[in-house]
Amino acid sequence: MTKIDITDRLSGSLSETYFKEYCDQQGWAYVSLEQINENKIKDNVIKFKKGFHRFFIQLPDEIIKEVERISNPSNSSILNPTYVYDFLLCKVGQTVKDSNIIKKKNFEDVRWAEVKTGYSKLTARQISTQKKITIPLYRYRVPNSKVGSDKVEIFDDLVDSEFLSYES
Repeated sequence: MTKIDITDRLSGSLSETYFKEYCDQQGWAYVSLEQINENKIKDNVIKFKKGFHRFFIQLPDEIIKEVERISNPSNSSILNPTYVYDFLLCKVGQTVKDSNIIKKKNFEDVRWAEVKTGYSKLTARQISTQKKITIPLYRYRVPNSKVGSDKVEIFDDLVDSEFLSYES
């Protein structure tokens, strides 16, 4: 048997895994910004995940330019790109849709997501980007991502001007 250390990277990976399970339980489909960037948006359609299901979701015209802009890497590295936020979420509920493409008429069911481990705060770049977007940004915080608890707490905060004044 081998024992591995609980590193910051492992804690971050566990937080992201808990977040994905949170999305599944709460009816949110997610897609990483890296996946959006690599697969490109065709006819306003993006492939999202929720649990073991995949959904093709057609987003409204008025948010596509923002989604494309925010889904570009914030650095110029081809092998190690970084993105300002972690995910784009879309509310799909708990039922599995039979439709090939789910059409969203408005963007109230869409949000940006940034997952933080512990009590990490948003970076200066994330805050400055938030001031230039129309799709709401939520911070999802997993204070304790260690394995062994019966329940994992995940806090979600709408990042708006009130949030930012409190955070500073």
